[in-house]
Amino acid sequence: MLKKSLPISLLLLSLLQLSAQAPSFNFQLFDVPNSASTEADNINARGNIVGFFFDQAGHQHGFFHSQGAFTQLDFPGATATKTVGLNNRDDIVGVLTDASGVQHGLIRADGVFTQLDFPGATSTQALSINDSREIAGSFTDTAGRLHGFVLVAGQFTQVDFPGGTNTVVFGINDRDELVGSFVDSSGTQHAFLRTGAVFTQLNPPGSTSSVAFGLNARTDIVGSFTDAAGNGHGFLDRSGTFTQLDFPGASSTDGDGINADGTIVGDFFDAAGVEHGYIATRR
Repeated sequence: MLKKSLPISLLLLSLLQLSAQAPSFNFQLFDVPNSASTEADNINARGNIVGFFFDQAGHQHGFFHSQGAFTQLDFPGATATKTVGLNNRDDIVGVLTDASGVQHGLIRADGVFTQLDFPGATSTQALSINDSREIAGSFTDTAGRLHGFVLVAGQFTQVDFPGGTNTVVFGINDRDELVGSFVDSSGTQHAFLRTGAVFTQLNPPGSTSSVAFGLNARTDIVGSFTDAAGNGHGFLDRSGTFTQLDFPGASSTDGDGINADGTIVGDFFDAAGVEHGYIATRR
């Protein structure tokens, strides 16, 4: 396992308020030091954060942030590592790219990396993990279509939104609720929530397409949507009430993860097209 610590340098360049929304948030910039771009994907109850970044040479690495320190994560032998899922035990899931360019799921539990592959798939992505170590994600079949999956006690189960195509499961919580996205018959992408066996399409007001990336045990859901003008925004869905998330001055914003106390992490693109991570806390 290749692992090294990065300098302690959490960039909190400005504490900016999002006004005229309820609830409103304080946004903090969150970048891996000396990175070319950063994406913050999940945060747990202790405030630990997982995500990934590109270095100045263009190489992709995962990271884990705890108590002000960044740890770089690289799956052994992989050409790229993307870590996106985190639970309260600090287990981490994500995606590795091998020397042939094929993507595989990964889990890092108790400091040990393990590769995950949906049987018969051409590629696999592990995207979320709950405290019972149940994993959710997506895989590509031999026809090139995307399907969601859950992995429980070593057994994979395929997940598809009824009547939809190209389903991806981005999040699983401790109640085994799932969130993700699917494509409808007209080719439009929609966010969804699955509770038990019931799928519900999520439609942020004014959206032309949407994706749900994460949720907590209270079923607070975060994601992103595109408006009629083609602009990208993050969203928080709390019991059917949607709040738009926009990092101040950003050209687009995603809401990627939310923990038990409602702290949100995600990413945004600045006016120069550079991706940054952020932390958003309620005012």
